[in-house]
Amino acid sequence: MTTVPRRLVGETEAAIAPAPDARPRTRLRVLRKVVVAVTGVVVILAGVVMMVLPGPGVVAILAGLGLLGTEFPAARRVSERLQGYVRTAWHKVRPPKKDRPSA
Repeated sequence: MTTVPRRLVGETEAAIAPAPDARPRTRLRVLRKVVVAVTGVVVILAGVVMMVLPGPGVVAILAGLGLLGTEFPAARRVSERLQGYVRTAWHKVRPPKKDRPSA
């Protein structure tokens, strides 16, 4: 004797089927990914240009990676790793206040 899974009272096949508005959400999600990707790449490229020209190049690159990290996990990992490197380098150049020699 095999058992058939029970259904909740009032549950129908229509209630199990995907919502008819699932397609527009998917389109919006894809559109959001495209917009975030293009914007993030543009900000990163601007940061690379600012490395040569005057401007906060490192900050712009980190901001672009942070923006990409909102949609892409690989970019989030790269961003976190780079932020760690930048933080370490910053503390070597300018140690925290308690470690600074007094003038």
